[in-house]
Amino acid sequence: MSYLTRHQREANLYYALVDTLLGKMESFYESIPESMGNLLLDAAKEVRRAKRVFAFSHIDADGISALAIISLMLEREEKEFEWKNVHQINSESIVQIEEDVRKYKPNLVIFSDFGTGQMSLIEKHILSIEDVDSVIVLDHHLPTNGIAEPTQDNTPSKLIEVNPHQHGMSGSYDLSGAGTAFLLALFVSLNNVDLSELAIVGATGDLQDYYGRGFVGLNKEIVELGGSSGFLEVMRDLTFFGIHTRPLPYLLQYATDPYLPGLTGAEDACYAFFQDLDIDMRSGDEWRVWVDLESSEKQRAIQGIIQVVLEHYNDPRVAQGIIGDTIVLSQRPPKTEMRSAKEFSTLLNACGRNRRPEVGVRVCMGDPEAFTEGKTLLQQHRANLASALRRLEEEGYTEMQGMYVVNDPQTPDTIIGIVIGMAQGSMIIPTDRPVIGISTNTTDDSPLAKLSGRAHKRLVERGVNLKEVFVEVADILNEKNETLIAEAGGHPMAAGAFIQKSHLDEFLDLASSKLAKRLGR
Repeated sequence: MSYLTRHQREANLYYALVDTLLGKMESFYESIPESMGNLLLDAAKEVRRAKRVFAFSHIDADGISALAIISLMLEREEKEFEWKNVHQINSESIVQIEEDVRKYKPNLVIFSDFGTGQMSLIEKHILSIEDVDSVIVLDHHLPTNGIAEPTQDNTPSKLIEVNPHQHGMSGSYDLSGAGTAFLLALFVSLNNVDLSELAIVGATGDLQDYYGRGFVGLNKEIVELGGSSGFLEVMRDLTFFGIHTRPLPYLLQYATDPYLPGLTGAEDACYAFFQDLDIDMRSGDEWRVWVDLESSEKQRAIQGIIQVVLEHYNDPRVAQGIIGDTIVLSQRPPKTEMRSAKEFSTLLNACGRNRRPEVGVRVCMGDPEAFTEGKTLLQQHRANLASALRRLEEEGYTEMQGMYVVNDPQTPDTIIGIVIGMAQGSMIIPTDRPVIGISTNTTDDSPLAKLSGRAHKRLVERGVNLKEVFVEVADILNEKNETLIAEAGGHPMAAGAFIQKSHLDEFLDLASSKLAKRLGR
């Protein structure tokens, strides 16, 4: 083949790829509701116009991914900017946020993965600052009042809020905080299409893929766009954390989602598991990881794992999420925690839940030193989760009307929600009622208790809405005591609240009564 012929062939392939990508990009934009697109256009103008920006975001994987997307977008636009992760926007933290903004003097402030439920605090403390020309809120949580309507007509003109709930979509399944941030980045520049991988990392961390059953809504569109661009690849495989990184025996020894009775935490049993199945754990001097296995080996191992689960739980639903869609980040280094969306999101969660979210942001932005530090935090995070689950198995939980309660003073407030979610996913706690986790081991030794709630999808379909219940109870206590007793927010299936410890029992009693009524209906 002559050079010219080869050159022409490669050129034809390139232009075909460009045409495919442009077609996919056009389809992607068409999937965005017009009302949301108009807000994103306005927000993109504010980004381009801004000279100094301060971006705030949540500490979980979704919030960390969102903040990294915004930071990379601002860096590429050559803006002066500062960023910071915040555990939550409440009456305490907003004072520090206001102080940070007044000190830095940005003319644009961006909030991601929170803000919708705290709009009154943002209006009072941030919009009133003279140097601030505009505020952008990129959120996916339900408004505090439960009314999901665009707010540009009844809020100050300097505020732009983008939230899927206000455009006929679900913030629990259709689009995450990182996904909302990605939409803004894409409206600012098409060159930000590579940030689709971080959008899906955030959505994965927020469990928006139905525990491996696949994404829907705009999340699905982002996956397809990232796939067309060469940044993402969807594969059907084992959904456990560590399939790209962990030596085979440790893949099972540290498995917590689901918890594997007789294998999780039992090193010798994990070695024996693979030996009994005649699966080599080493290749020469190197440990084999899951992605190294042949298809026949994977099939034998999966059948063995499912058998272990069914023998203990006697419930086939527990095994449903063991195999599912896994997303590979094609441009990230092989056999690292950054190669798969699930492992990447778990790494970011580990940073946030160990109170070092800034490390996760730097990992997303390509800092190799941060990645080394993040892996250390990940080891600590997995150990903390395994310890909390073992305590839960040994000490049990409390049954209340309409809900189950886990009160563990040793579990930090940053992981109590993850623990109770994993406990129900592994059937350590039944799924016929919501489960409420309580932590008094709070960030910065706060005087408030942290309460996290989880409800199975089937309960939400029956009308259970944890976010509504938590907000209603908080409003009752605040009004009754004529002072701030509790603040709440979240989603129908996953919500949280900060409560004065002296009113914790009262909060639980009210929540129990309301949930029992909803379950009764």
